[in-house]
Amino acid sequence: MSVPIETTPRFATGVPGLDRVLHGGLPRGALILVEGAPGSGKTTVALQFLIQAVRAGESCLLATSAESPQQLRSIAASHGWSLAGINITGLSEPPSAEEGLDYTLFPEAEVEIGETFDHLFSEVERLRPKLLVLDTISSLRVLAPTAAFHRRQLKRIRDFMAARDCTTVMLDEASTTEKDLRSKTLSDGIIELRQKPSSYGADRRALRVSKLRGCSYMSGSHDVTLAAGGLTVHPRLVAQSFPSLVTATALDSGNSEIDALVGGGLPRGSNTLIAGPAGVGKSTISALYVMAAAKRGEKCAVFLFDESEESYIGRSEGLGLDMRVEVEAGRIELRHLDPAQLSVGEIADLVVDRVEKQGVKLVVIDTLNGYLQSAMEEPSVILHIRELLSFLSRRQIVTIMTLTQHGIFGTELFSPLDFSFLADNVFLLRFFELSGALHKALSIVKKRSGPHEHTIRKLTMRAGGVDVSEPLTSFTGVLTGTPVYQAESIVPFP
Repeated sequence: MSVPIETTPRFATGVPGLDRVLHGGLPRGALILVEGAPGSGKTTVALQFLIQAVRAGESCLLATSAESPQQLRSIAASHGWSLAGINITGLSEPPSAEEGLDYTLFPEAEVEIGETFDHLFSEVERLRPKLLVLDTISSLRVLAPTAAFHRRQLKRIRDFMAARDCTTVMLDEASTTEKDLRSKTLSDGIIELRQKPSSYGADRRALRVSKLRGCSYMSGSHDVTLAAGGLTVHPRLVAQSFPSLVTATALDSGNSEIDALVGGGLPRGSNTLIAGPAGVGKSTISALYVMAAAKRGEKCAVFLFDESEESYIGRSEGLGLDMRVEVEAGRIELRHLDPAQLSVGEIADLVVDRVEKQGVKLVVIDTLNGYLQSAMEEPSVILHIRELLSFLSRRQIVTIMTLTQHGIFGTELFSPLDFSFLADNVFLLRFFELSGALHKALSIVKKRSGPHEHTIRKLTMRAGGVDVSEPLTSFTGVLTGTPVYQAESIVPFP
């Protein structure tokens, strides 16, 4: 993925995905504010910054008033990290009333803040760090009697560190008081960490860079995960940042009747929506395309939301598709995703990784209903899906999405959202009743890039295979679920 070329020296963060958002890292010598509510991951991110500095062989200093050294070691141990190489010092806390200290010549705040700065600056002079982390600046705010005094404190820190080419990161709780806004005004960059409560499942986390003076960055909200091993950023997918590839040959299904219906095959770079009620055969048709691609040596990634990998393999084997062999050979990857635990940003990252790093040529999302559950409280879900499909199109990936429609028979079926306008190709599957038996019908209602049949065919799943009939020219009303026989038709019901 390309990013603007800049000459500003950068400081690598060590946070997966964050350097992509920052277009290379934190600007060296800058004052960066990392703000967020308690528990949002500020200290974890700061430790990742410091550990990366140690890896790069650069001196660093953590000045903390929030956690004791023992607490910091405990946090690091929970992620499997060592604090070796990180210099740690304390920031003075305001004296308590019980201490009974008597300040007679100067106001209490000025004496206390002076001691704090003298200690901090002496440590900086002694260690000459290239990265300083202040965790947190709330103690400085408590000591400041006025907003103007607080501003002078922050400006003094910024100027002192900039003169020594030291990148400074200040951690703070998000707030909008006048004192807090001073830190935002003086900062060269602002990184916001947010927690988004979920009504069910894991809470969502997000990161936003709202300021990076004199430098480019990727704006907007980026999904974040915080787990053992640290914080990971999933940058917002921007399809236009990926170059377009040259069109290749279409992808067939391995079933001549389905290929005839769709007009020869699915064009590379196109996306296909397979819609219908539960149990009508949507996953089966997607499995046909997956197996056909794998047998030609192409890698496929199938993201399952509604069933397990073993269930998908077992059903495919029951239809004569030896999918386990292709899975074991590495040509097919089956990945079950839990919509209660994953954000849309994480899902997009998985897809991009499979395409860019593993050379996948076919992506299946089974089902879009599960994808929607991951983004249930995301108001821009359609934009997420549009951007993902645009990326896959630019990389000439064949994308297949299944969508379960509510209902079983007739014209009253409906979808949780209308995705047909996003799809290049639309397969429609329906149940219909005839002669006391339940049958399945398949038709192609849309193909954006070429001709296709407008007929309806009967779809039959049997042990060992999938059969598709000749066009059902003897009936009308098949898609309504109650077909009517036309005696004048030439072709009988197959």
